[in-house]
Amino acid sequence: ATRFVRVLDGLLADPAQPVADAPILDPAERHRILTRWNDTATEIPAATLPELFAAQVARTPDAVAVVGPDSERLSYAALDARAERLAWRLVAEGVGPERGVAVLMERSTELTVALVAIVKAGGFYVPLDARYPLAHREALTAETRVGVVLTDETLRAQADELGLTVLTVDSGADVEGAPLAVAGDPRQLVYVMYTSGSTGRPKGVAVTHRDVVALASDRRFAGPDLDAVLMHSPHSFDANTFELWTPLLTGRRVVVAPAEDLTAQSLARLVAEHGVTWLFLTIGLFGLFAEEDPACFAGLRQVWTGGDVVSPTLVARVRAACPQTVVANVYGPTETTTFATAEPVRGSDTALPIGGPMDNMRAYVLDERLRPVSAGCVGELYLAGAGLSRG
Repeated sequence: ATRFVRVLDGLLADPAQPVADAPILDPAERHRILTRWNDTATEIPAATLPELFAAQVARTPDAVAVVGPDSERLSYAALDARAERLAWRLVAEGVGPERGVAVLMERSTELTVALVAIVKAGGFYVPLDARYPLAHREALTAETRVGVVLTDETLRAQADELGLTVLTVDSGADVEGAPLAVAGDPRQLVYVMYTSGSTGRPKGVAVTHRDVVALASDRRFAGPDLDAVLMHSPHSFDANTFELWTPLLTGRRVVVAPAEDLTAQSLARLVAEHGVTWLFLTIGLFGLFAEEDPACFAGLRQVWTGGDVVSPTLVARVRAACPQTVVANVYGPTETTTFATAEPVRGSDTALPIGGPMDNMRAYVLDERLRPVSAGCVGELYLAGAGLSRG
């Protein structure tokens, strides 16, 4: 009623204006929507991933960085050394700033070494999914102009089909040299990841060092809940960015799930054996696990889920079975570096909100003329700020 009166007052003040131009928001509401709800500014290191990773290695060289599917453990110093050796081999093949490397690998300890090595060499990685047809993989490597593909013995034959220089992680094991010193800039690419695209044609999303650093620096990840993150997403899916880089840049552990698909039973085993504390699941997997065995999340401190509408009923089942586990509803397209908004589930509403913007991000609901709409009204979501990919 107050807004209706405001519209009438606006039309009386200027009868010649179109109805669509009549004011709906008062200054206080406009300030709340545009400013207060987007007050997310926090400091982000002006550094590249190799610089921040090197600083972490210096702080905690003996701490466990990666736990592999076979329970192999790599300390920060060991991961750094293995990645450094492979990075030298990549540099010898011409990899450097803004030069891409295709990655066709199973989920493994070696995959973490490969991704760290590529950014150490100054390049960016282009994840390839082995389930995609050869023509699809060829199109991705052609568009990104990569000349090298990193692979493992399992997928070596598929990598050879691409007609590129093929390297395995171990192929750089005998390359020694002084510490690699590649000039870096936070605006350089870390990866180009492909989505299906609204037109059906794969669309490359170009993510920079600054984008990934902004994600890892979010204050939501500062506490002990992030001690051990499960890396189970395909490396061609942007959740892998969170699962790998957020723990590695903050001194925590990456627990690599076996290459086969994750199940409720295997999740419970990984949590029990390796002390996994944080997990992201797509809505599909979360719903499946919540129906099969909601207690499989016991021991986890936080479970984030998103990508579709979250069922309040299934969240309630998980919270009842695991009262110590925080379940959060999150949202974020690939173009915003994994997550854009987040909201811990506190009640059992019929519709669970996706929450407010992450640190240094802004979220606006606008009408068709790009004007903010009142709270509770329908509009289109626009995202801005840190994490927004290049272009």
